[in-house]
Amino acid sequence: MAIDVWFPLAIYYTDLPEQEQYQACQLERIHQLHDNAGKKRTHDTASWTGDVHKVDAIHNDPVFAWLTAQVEHHALAYLKTLGHDLSKIDLYIQRSWPVIARKGQWIAPHAHHNANLSAVYYVSVPKEGNSGQTRFFNDIKHNELSNGIGSNMTEGYSEHNPLNFQQASYTPTEGRLLLFPAKQTHDVAANETNEDRVSISFDLIMTAKQAQGQNTPEFLMPSP
Repeated sequence: MAIDVWFPLAIYYTDLPEQEQYQACQLERIHQLHDNAGKKRTHDTASWTGDVHKVDAIHNDPVFAWLTAQVEHHALAYLKTLGHDLSKIDLYIQRSWPVIARKGQWIAPHAHHNANLSAVYYVSVPKEGNSGQTRFFNDIKHNELSNGIGSNMTEGYSEHNPLNFQQASYTPTEGRLLLFPAKQTHDVAANETNEDRVSISFDLIMTAKQAQGQNTPEFLMPSP
């Protein structure tokens, strides 16, 4: 007997070794941006997210220059691992924003359809307790033979494994960078601790590498 698994979801993660020397200045700047952003525009149980509070381009802020360079480097490593021909593409950070999750605050399921690649970096994570996992949802469910069989209403699987998973969860780790397809539905569970969880999100787009006198490859956005 043999079973081949052809369509896995590839989540890239790495722990950045220099994070401690940049953490304090990043946190100071994030809280400054938060305090100057005005009244919160979302409900109390939602995490504060800079992208809906006019703080969505921190990759242009010198305070985050080190992190921006790390995102660019590891994004290319991720694409190379996926088999992309890096000679044909350029990457651009489209937007970037801080996220502050206080006790009881969470982020609802969503996807970043405006981008190709997304990333999250954990600046500060509570030392103890459940500060809220990032959860990626199996939207396509290639192997679901009966719609909803894996739900809590049915509990139709005797065991969960990569062939029938409903979601994949990542516990926030200080100094860790995650990269994933922007189209992948995900959420962030509630922070159950009394400390803030602080992270930074990035959206990136892939374009064709500018080539004079050559046509733009099919299915790649033209170079700006």
